[in-house]
Amino acid sequence: MSLRIGCLAAAAALSVTAPASAADPYGELAPFQLVEELRAGVFGDDAVGRERQAPMGSVELLSSPMQFYATANPALAALFNPRFETGAMLNGYGLTSYAFAGLNWRTPQWNRVFGEFGFGGAVNDSSNDPHNPRRTDLGCPVTFRESAGLGFNLTDRIDIVGSIEHISQAQLCSRNNPGLTSVGLRIGYKF
Repeated sequence: MSLRIGCLAAAAALSVTAPASAADPYGELAPFQLVEELRAGVFGDDAVGRERQAPMGSVELLSSPMQFYATANPALAALFNPRFETGAMLNGYGLTSYAFAGLNWRTPQWNRVFGEFGFGGAVNDSSNDPHNPRRTDLGCPVTFRESAGLGFNLTDRIDIVGSIEHISQAQLCSRNNPGLTSVGLRIGYKF
């Protein structure tokens, strides 16, 4: 009963928010595009673990924003207009690589600077042997993926994003859960 009342209160609070205008953090939302932006980059893999500083190539596709709720409030617009993201992190030394998919939220832009964060899942090819001195055993081939980044729009179509990403399975598959963290830089092109 209290969950139902909480949901009704949240819906009522959101409905009081100012109506949407053409000026939201993404500009006027165009029709949905499954692929709006392509990013490629280079990352350093797991700066503190077994796969120390192994270079990773990154490729990522992002959709246009999906509008779940229209509002003129820039903070709420960023929250309710995520983009679908999918991609891969490919390890250059044959160590752990992974493919990922999830949602990406972009903050309103300040001059040409923006922030973003993502959450979703990943499938990895890590070692299944916790005693392998060269490879990291993530404990499970399926993991969560979190990311955060700070970007700069070079032009209307090209941006550069510094990111940190982490994959782990939150001990849902096994007690072994070292996770894998990568830091790097991507350049994006918007179609």
